[in-house]
Amino acid sequence: MRIAVTLNGADNVGKTTNARWLTSAMPDVEFTGTVDRWDRRWAEVSRRDFSQWWFVDSTTDEHIDLVFSSHAARCAGGGPLALEDRGWPMLVATCAATAAVKDGTSTAEALAQVEARARRYAPAPRRELHLLLRHSDQPAAEAHHAMAREPVPTTERYAEYQRRLAEAIDLQVGSGEYEAIVVRGHRPLLDVQREIRQVLTQLDMPVVPLPPDRIQHLWVLAGMSESGKSTAGELLRTEHTATRLKIGYLMQLAADRLGAADPYREWDELTQAQMLTEEILRFAALNPGSHRISLESAHRFDATAHLRRIWGERCEIVFLRLPDRLRAQRATEAMESLSARDSIKRSRGGDRIASIADTVIDNGHSLAALKRAVTEVVHRRSGARVPPHAGTAIPEALQPVLADCVARLTDSETALVATTGSLAHQGWQSGWSDIDLLVVRDTLPLHWLQTRRVPQSGPAGEKIALSSFTTREMLTGSVPPRVLHAMRQIAHDGCGLLYRRSDLVLNAFDAPTDDRASRSDLPLVAMVLRRIAANPEPDVRAVYKHVVLIMKIILRADGVDLDASEEVRLAFTTSHPDADIDLPAVTEVSGDRWRQHEILSHRVCGAAAKILAYHDVLGCSVASNRPQTEGPDLR
Repeated sequence: MRIAVTLNGADNVGKTTNARWLTSAMPDVEFTGTVDRWDRRWAEVSRRDFSQWWFVDSTTDEHIDLVFSSHAARCAGGGPLALEDRGWPMLVATCAATAAVKDGTSTAEALAQVEARARRYAPAPRRELHLLLRHSDQPAAEAHHAMAREPVPTTERYAEYQRRLAEAIDLQVGSGEYEAIVVRGHRPLLDVQREIRQVLTQLDMPVVPLPPDRIQHLWVLAGMSESGKSTAGELLRTEHTATRLKIGYLMQLAADRLGAADPYREWDELTQAQMLTEEILRFAALNPGSHRISLESAHRFDATAHLRRIWGERCEIVFLRLPDRLRAQRATEAMESLSARDSIKRSRGGDRIASIADTVIDNGHSLAALKRAVTEVVHRRSGARVPPHAGTAIPEALQPVLADCVARLTDSETALVATTGSLAHQGWQSGWSDIDLLVVRDTLPLHWLQTRRVPQSGPAGEKIALSSFTTREMLTGSVPPRVLHAMRQIAHDGCGLLYRRSDLVLNAFDAPTDDRASRSDLPLVAMVLRRIAANPEPDVRAVYKHVVLIMKIILRADGVDLDASEEVRLAFTTSHPDADIDLPAVTEVSGDRWRQHEILSHRVCGAAAKILAYHDVLGCSVASNRPQTEGPDLR
């Protein structure tokens, strides 16, 4: 029994692209393509004004004859297992939409007429599986998306054709013409291809599944020779936990797997991007820690653009730019050799990748500048961007001083003013807690900060501490770990928000990013706690807060995200009983109670000793088997 699998759908939904990719997953299939490959009359019609012939000059019978006689030839020429781009029902829908536009009939009437006439061209019996790709399950949205993805403006006649085609497809869906339907929506190509393969597997078709998808983010590094791609890739690896991979290495793996002698000659650039994607998925599946990939170096324009379509928002193209003079200075080869390599890259469109890059980095400055730029690239997309919610409840006694602070700190460039710490999360204790303020402004010249004259203390002598950052620093996460955590919480629930500009959108950094940043701060917190706790007359209040901070960081690494000190104390005591920490409740020590009851001070300092000892134990949980020596070997 001969079998045909057909991919169908409105224009620009990805039928041809998905069909070509699917061919590589069905070893015995013959991709017979579109019907215009199977009749020489298509070439003759195309030499003239094709649209004019399609919609005006041809009669409906002539149109149907060309389409369905070509389809019959394709059916006869295909092998035992054929993959067709637009099968019988799609060709019917196409001719019906055309007839409805030309003849002014309803879509339903045109569909019935075309079906009746097309039966004269019915091919030999075979099993047919018709898959439908849809932009949307609503005809109006279907037509809108089809036209929106056109590279050039559309005419009213073409727009009417798309509306009729969407209506015809919807009528066919209602009558059960398609075995399976995949709605593309705004999903990337990779997700659509995966679902197509899953659907065909369920229909008992021999399809190789895609490897599991564990990739969180893919940075594609591009640029001319010696522009700094390797340095950027190494920074992504060493400072941002990305796995660094080379395109050439992965392409060779794909070629060896599929028996291609030269993948760059045997595969077009779209196929190269698809095979590269499969190797990335396969690599990540075999190496569970490789969920963030740095890929270098891209210098084929079409392949790079298609890689973005495959991965969607997870893929970020980064183009590094460096003036020729500096490239020549940094290169270890002669300028003639560098120019020759540049010429090859330009012939492949490598220089044009800058026009589609998400980020273009000017690498003509210091290594410190490149490190900062790479950090900004990483943090800019580390979480969803959301507008901050409404503000938080402020104790009545603090409202006047905070209102005064907000008035002094807000102008046209101020994006946000917020409280952080205990005041943001309803854990503020009079006489114990500080007032921590955060201001975010487009620019922060020193003279602006000097003229704000924010009060230094609250109504009961509470210390007011002001931290200030630029909007760019805040959006890219170029802030200390505790501030990053505060911004994440503000983006999540708005707690602590006192003022925000209407256009402000925050980067809601995800929990893993928050956890990594917090753990990077742990050595500093432990150092400060040792310093203040070792003092003969320690500041018990500062000791207490640093003990709680270490607890927060450890809990955050456990996946427990709490802010209020009392909640942190109770959660840590429950989940880490081995630490044996007897830290008093905040209400026990707040105000001057710890001064009045000496035993409370001893308990707080004892808790500091215990948490530091526990921190040391956690740090020693991985023992080295390397033999130890008394000193360096200077031989």
